Amino acid sequence: MGSANRPPTPDGVPLMGHGWAFARDPWTAMREWAERGAVVELSFPGRSMYMVTDPQLVERVLVADQDRFTLSRAQRQTFAGIEDHAVTASTGERWKRLRRALQPAFEWDGVRSYGDRMAERTAAHVDDWDPGDRLDLWAEMRRLTLHVLGDTLLGVDVEGEEAVIHEAADALVAKTDFRRPGQLLPDWVPTPTQRRFERAVGALDEYIEGVIADSSPEPAGDSVVGVLLAARERGDLSPAEVRDNLTALFLAGHDSSAVTLTYAWYELGRHPEVRERLVAEVDGVFDGELPGADDFDDLDGVRTVVDETLRLYPPAFATSREATDPVTIGGYDLPAGAQLMLPQWVLHRDERYWEDPDTFDPARWERDADRPEYAYFPFSGGPRHCIGMRFARLELVIALATMVDRVDLDVSVDGPLTFTPSLSLRPENDVRATVRTT
Repeated sequence: MGSANRPPTPDGVPLMGHGWAFARDPWTAMREWAERGAVVELSFPGRSMYMVTDPQLVERVLVADQDRFTLSRAQRQTFAGIEDHAVTASTGERWKRLRRALQPAFEWDGVRSYGDRMAERTAAHVDDWDPGDRLDLWAEMRRLTLHVLGDTLLGVDVEGEEAVIHEAADALVAKTDFRRPGQLLPDWVPTPTQRRFERAVGALDEYIEGVIADSSPEPAGDSVVGVLLAARERGDLSPAEVRDNLTALFLAGHDSSAVTLTYAWYELGRHPEVRERLVAEVDGVFDGELPGADDFDDLDGVRTVVDETLRLYPPAFATSREATDPVTIGGYDLPAGAQLMLPQWVLHRDERYWEDPDTFDPARWERDADRPEYAYFPFSGGPRHCIGMRFARLELVIALATMVDRVDLDVSVDGPLTFTPSLSLRPENDVRATVRTT
């Protein structure tokens, strides 16, 4: 690859390259780097990466030319030791086989059947709060979404086992924290973070094996556990693939939704006029009754709040891919094996496509906007889009509508809202909420 045909490279620092700025503040760093061009070349200790921030080029990577790209090494390394045999860490024919096995549990007709139970579980959770209670909002949303996931998609009672699942998720986030001093060390080095991760994975594996032992195969369209066990009986999945895919669903299936609900409440606290519009809407739609999937299309305001929250705070703030062949992207020749980063964080806040991009404005979704499709892709895109996208969107709308109808929260953060630079966009500050009567 000739130097004249290489993408521009933002300024870095000796030895660390762009890793220092990324570890300190990836959100600012990515937006500043994007100012250098639609494709920029970045260097990190031990590897290089190309950041792509043009919607048409993102669509090409994820959709039009998706057969020339695969899961990145970074993502495979992220899930090493916990989801090695899961769809989240698989490529090629194995990925296709796993996706086919899981897909029946995520069809819309099956997902929409969970709507009533989502509302019931949310109402029960909120009804345990009393006026004046001071809540750790992030912790409450984690418990809520884990119970919703267990009660619906997984068909598993997680009561009393929350700590096992949360500790595994926390250990994975700690292991992938960009600021961790041992981030560049191999996994066999027994750092405190690595030892914590291995203990947490061992405990979660034991719990998952118990879930599998207590479950039975079910036809397509029923719980994910049953669908996976039926696939194992047919010989389509191995025991390790069943276990690791359940692990992936337990972790990602609640964490991303909890993040989104936390930030939705944070923004509603800062914009009481938006919350008032939601209260009026849900009163008009279900008049004191619990919502269900049939109400989804009528909850326009709630959907726009969810969409706007996912725009400002995408749980997966960047998607990664790896080129399987030499490719030309944006006029630049990239070699086979090139690592690509497609940052939702940058595109979702790009002023070329969004008016006042850093402002929380759900009404923008009610206005016509001529923007490229991949200026917004919170669930990634193409064949490898998040398999739980329909479930997550229904859950977020139903849960938020149910909560807004039953409770008001006075949300506070100590200082400016900051994020953990890791696998998902978790809040770094304590997000507190005081329960108020509606």
